[in-house]
Amino acid sequence: MHIIRQAQTEDVEKINEFLTKAEVTVEGIEAWLNYFLLMEAEEDKNLIGTIGIEPFGKIGLLRSMVLSRGTVEDILFLIQQALKLAKDKDMDAIYCRVHNQHSIQLFQLLGFQEIEEVDIPEVLKESNVVKSVYTVDKSHFMYISMNIVDK
Repeated sequence: MHIIRQAQTEDVEKINEFLTKAEVTVEGIEAWLNYFLLMEAEEDKNLIGTIGIEPFGKIGLLRSMVLSRGTVEDILFLIQQALKLAKDKDMDAIYCRVHNQHSIQLFQLLGFQEIEEVDIPEVLKESNVVKSVYTVDKSHFMYISMNIVDK
């Protein structure tokens, strides 16, 4: 069984270590830590997954989704919990980038829709993370309106 909880200040070092090991950028996490979730093993509290939402006003960008072990159901549950967090924080929409057809299908199951790069909000286009994505081949952007997410 897993526990999902909101990250705390004392978790930053553990998160940075976990994401660095997974070769995921850790830049700026402290600034949006209250939009960050941890998945821990119930028996030993070891960190087995993370997901964060970098806020840009009323919209957010999914970031740092990493699972060291788990099932598709664990992935779906972690994303659903992030969407609930975004809804609780009165966000209007969440955006993400995906790199393959399997990921696109997974996010579509949750209600995400593909979006063309030209239609991404300007505030996201100015983000260093999004700018770096433009250099990645076969990267697709998707979004979900919080209107369809249940609390």
